[in-house]
Amino acid sequence: MLGARTCGSYRATVREVPDVPFDGWDPPSYRVDAHGKVVGSEPGVRNNWGRFGDLDQLGTANLLTPERVAAAAALVTTGKRFSLGLLIGPPTPGGYRAEPLHLYGMAAGDGVLGSGRGGPAYQVSDDYVVMALQASTQLDGFGHVGGEHTLYNGYWAGLVTATGGARRLGVHHLARHGIVGRAVLLDVARHLGVEHLEPGFPVGPDELDGAAGAQGVEVGVGDIILVRTGHVGWKLGLARNAPEAESRHEPGISTRAIPWLHDHDVAMIATDTAACSVVPPEPNDDFLTWHVAALRDLGLLVGELFDLDELAADCERDRVYLGMFVAAPMPIVGSSGSPLNPIVIK
Repeated sequence: MLGARTCGSYRATVREVPDVPFDGWDPPSYRVDAHGKVVGSEPGVRNNWGRFGDLDQLGTANLLTPERVAAAAALVTTGKRFSLGLLIGPPTPGGYRAEPLHLYGMAAGDGVLGSGRGGPAYQVSDDYVVMALQASTQLDGFGHVGGEHTLYNGYWAGLVTATGGARRLGVHHLARHGIVGRAVLLDVARHLGVEHLEPGFPVGPDELDGAAGAQGVEVGVGDIILVRTGHVGWKLGLARNAPEAESRHEPGISTRAIPWLHDHDVAMIATDTAACSVVPPEPNDDFLTWHVAALRDLGLLVGELFDLDELAADCERDRVYLGMFVAAPMPIVGSSGSPLNPIVIK
């Protein structure tokens, strides 16, 4: 009943809302030191904790040395450039977040109609974007996913809060020098003879080695690995009302590939999918198992929603699968992710 009468007068009421269930809470027994690290915490078997210093916040970006950047620059012979960023505005294929909101504070058309801020002689435009930092082509920061209350290198997950942001491992650290190095495209979809890998297809060591071998490339220390599944291109071609358009299932990197990534000592892996890891996860994995192993344990740079189709088509034509990769995360202090417009130059 939405209303009740009391003593001849009407008294408005609202439906009773039950309390949210709560199982109680046991405070953690660990200690966090003055550097923000959980004392005695341990990573997974494959890890880079302490490798680049006990207080390191850059992870595998440390592998992008000046010497490797210079070697990547030497790969540029034609000047061809390929943007790997999705357009911001059209719906993001398979994205997990609200679409960006684009607003104009001033518009040149208002000046034409006599109401612009530039007066009668000038037409001025000024606009804004309100968006989740991981709503389009983007970089995962090391504050993005943790496990057992720890983030990369043993930093405490409690240092990332809604009010304070990431007080350690913010993406602004990665923005200082940008992400520049040797790009290696591994076109797994083309190697397997398909337009796109089926949703739920796990890309493991065999697929990565198979694509590299078929293309005649060797993955080296500090490389930036771009794995094409064909998923984003397929999603972009779907009608908006197609059943597959709203599905979160997608191909992606298997947890079985974590040792491969560690052994090859790559600086970054990026895919043309929304999660980078395979969705749904493989048996015995949770949705974030791969991210904990990659971000928390390895401190691996992870890129998602890269558009690799144009680059892959060019690589197929000239049989050159290497190039110089350049991307600049936004220097947003304390952020746990950043939009990117990555560029590969051949």
